[in-house]
Amino acid sequence: MFGKGIVLLLVTGVAALGWTKHEDRIHEQKRLAIVAGTLVGHKVGVHCPNFVKGLVYASSEAGTVKFDENGRPASYTDLAPDTCAALRNVGKLDLTCLDFGNCGDKQWQLAWALHTLAHESYHLRGIAQEAVAECYAMQNTARVAVSLGIPPRRAGQLQQWVWTRGYASEPDEYQSPNCRNGASLDLRPGSSIWP
Repeated sequence: MFGKGIVLLLVTGVAALGWTKHEDRIHEQKRLAIVAGTLVGHKVGVHCPNFVKGLVYASSEAGTVKFDENGRPASYTDLAPDTCAALRNVGKLDLTCLDFGNCGDKQWQLAWALHTLAHESYHLRGIAQEAVAECYAMQNTARVAVSLGIPPRRAGQLQQWVWTRGYASEPDEYQSPNCRNGASLDLRPGSSIWP
């Protein structure tokens, strides 16, 4: 009888922990969906995989949006487990390293996750071309960062870092010669600030 009580207690504890993790994931998805929706211009969804799906996640993509046969985007984006994990660290990581240029992998993962949310948001707006979505995201990574609580100056530093470190390393289909200050993909053509 004593053994059954311990097993029941363990099962109850695991179930409670699972429910708490589920609720945390739902809350995080809603928070990210609000941020994405500000870039998209209407309500959208953001999906983070649960623990089990995270274990079997096989894609190398940081996020995806599916388009139908007519070129219309889905109303949600699926983010990779690593992207969601990094976004949960907003506000928890010390970003003073941006002042000294000595940030590490955790800061880079956060910066790229913020950028990924911006990129997938542009797909949710209906922009299927990777180079266009990428260029617009490069110019809006700071906006996403600020929406998630990062101070504006730090957010601008993150955006510049993503541009400097990330853009030139991207595959060809994610780059465009028009992604530069004053070119056709510049969202603020009257400003000298880039991205």
